[in-house]
Amino acid sequence: MIVDNLTKFNQKKKLWMTPKHPMYIRSVDFKILYGAAILIQAEIDSFSNPLNNFELERLLVSGLHLEREQMAKVLSVAKEEEKVYAALQKQLISEREKYLLLLDMINVSLSKEKLPVKEKEHIEQVRNQLKVNGKCMTLIYEFSIAANREDVTRCREILHRMHLQDMELTPLDMKYYIMRLWGTMDCTQQMLAEEKEVRIVERCQILEDLVLTKGMRLIFDHCEVRIHGNILLDGGELIIEDSKVIRKGDSHRACFNMKSVYSRILINRSEMDCRNLGMLVRAEAGNLCIRDSMIYQTTRGAAIRFWGNTVKIINTAFYDCYSPEDGGAIMIRTPDGEVTKCRFRNCEARRGGAVFGVEGNKITHCVFEECCVAEYGAAIFYHGFVRANMHHLRYKNCCPEGAETVQYLAPMVTFHITGEYHITVSTIIDCPVIVETEGNLVIENANIYLNYSICCRGSLQMKNVHMISTYLKDTDMIILEHSRNCRIHHCEFNGMCKTGGISASGSRIMISNSLFRNMSGGRAIYDAFSPDIRETIFNYCEKGAVFCQNGEIKRCVFVNCRAKNGAGVSMYGTRGVIEQCSFRRCIADHTGGAVDRMLGQRVIKCTCEDCKPNDIS
Repeated sequence: MIVDNLTKFNQKKKLWMTPKHPMYIRSVDFKILYGAAILIQAEIDSFSNPLNNFELERLLVSGLHLEREQMAKVLSVAKEEEKVYAALQKQLISEREKYLLLLDMINVSLSKEKLPVKEKEHIEQVRNQLKVNGKCMTLIYEFSIAANREDVTRCREILHRMHLQDMELTPLDMKYYIMRLWGTMDCTQQMLAEEKEVRIVERCQILEDLVLTKGMRLIFDHCEVRIHGNILLDGGELIIEDSKVIRKGDSHRACFNMKSVYSRILINRSEMDCRNLGMLVRAEAGNLCIRDSMIYQTTRGAAIRFWGNTVKIINTAFYDCYSPEDGGAIMIRTPDGEVTKCRFRNCEARRGGAVFGVEGNKITHCVFEECCVAEYGAAIFYHGFVRANMHHLRYKNCCPEGAETVQYLAPMVTFHITGEYHITVSTIIDCPVIVETEGNLVIENANIYLNYSICCRGSLQMKNVHMISTYLKDTDMIILEHSRNCRIHHCEFNGMCKTGGISASGSRIMISNSLFRNMSGGRAIYDAFSPDIRETIFNYCEKGAVFCQNGEIKRCVFVNCRAKNGAGVSMYGTRGVIEQCSFRRCIADHTGGAVDRMLGQRVIKCTCEDCKPNDIS
């Protein structure tokens, strides 16, 4: 089929201006299946190649936003017609989605305002499979033909009849088929002052700042709103349902501001496009509820910045949200907050790449992709104790990896542990922590950032832990005071050239498969009683690596250690074993570059390289 230049230009213009298809929010797998079903319909026309079908191209490229690889899958899946329609029938979850499928099938089949016989027969077969009644099908046919003619008045009339028929199709859905379906109206402060409650159901623009005082209600229902100023809620109510909000001006940091406890914002099944012009919501007071929505391209602060009464954010997607402060997508500073079944992608902030929360907030069943942070918490920064209110969180390609969620412990007084306490998420310890004699501290699979030392008189167990000294200086990271039990496996201690590692006065410790590095304020292990240290690396310990009474040190590596005596190991007592260890460039001021020992202690099968002034004394 030969297409003239004017038609080509109009098609390109329409392709560029086409809004997202109502099925755009569904999963990629579903969209591939849906596209395959429409492709099968387009292939029925034997006189035209389906790849030249403009409406099919518009659906796949602009409506569903499929990538090249996904379009290739559409072509592959479309080869099995029966399987496609059988699988699609199971995944169509509402009557509305069945109507949309039939609309698209008609849309790709219309030729010169007529529906060919073969195409119509196939559409009727699908209609019977989906069990769509004849009255609804007639309205769908009429709307498709009117939309093809660009007859706006006729389309609005048919849409009204569809509403009377309870067909669940909205103006927002039908805008894909005829983009001139809506007119544009202005919403002004005068309208709110006169009517108190304003409901907008078509395209709208807000050119000035609006103030919703107590008793006022503004409702966006199935509409597209372009906001040039901002909306301040001073006791009023804002409801946004099945709509799209586009921010057009940057005169304020946030699009919606709340400053009264009586203020309320409810957002359901809507799309918020902030166009990198600031935040979406800044709430000093009031209540906020967001469900089944999408928020993207926010700047200058968290998309949702909340200090109010209660906030609930459920099944909502946040994309491309950036903040130079705390929380890329969400910042909550009130205990009554809930974030559930949300998705975050490409969010960035100073602390909490996606979410900044405080103790009491519930964060569950969320997915974080490609979120990053300048300081702590690639996905979540949690100010307080993480309890059972955070679970089922998934991370993908977040940076830094391994520290996606960080809790911040900073009570006003010393934190005493008298029972059993587990730390399973990365933690900033910004208060003195004391494990009492009857206490048991278990740390697993976490990064620990120390601003204060951990003092233990009870039991300490660590596994898969990376412990980093941040603001500690000239002291030890862990201080054991005659502790009952200390077991450390597969851990890393980084003194940041400011602190020592473990002071273990009168305590028995067991260490295996671990790493001590950049120790400066003291030895990596100091004054341990009969320690059992195996397969551990000590790298750059400025005040020496191990100082202990007796004990067993086996298959360990000591590199670049410095001390007055016994830069690698200084052991006193009457018995002890240092076996199969390697010492490299360990230098002491006086004696024992590698080992300084007393009589009765054995050194078996150890190797020394460039140790000074002597290897073993």
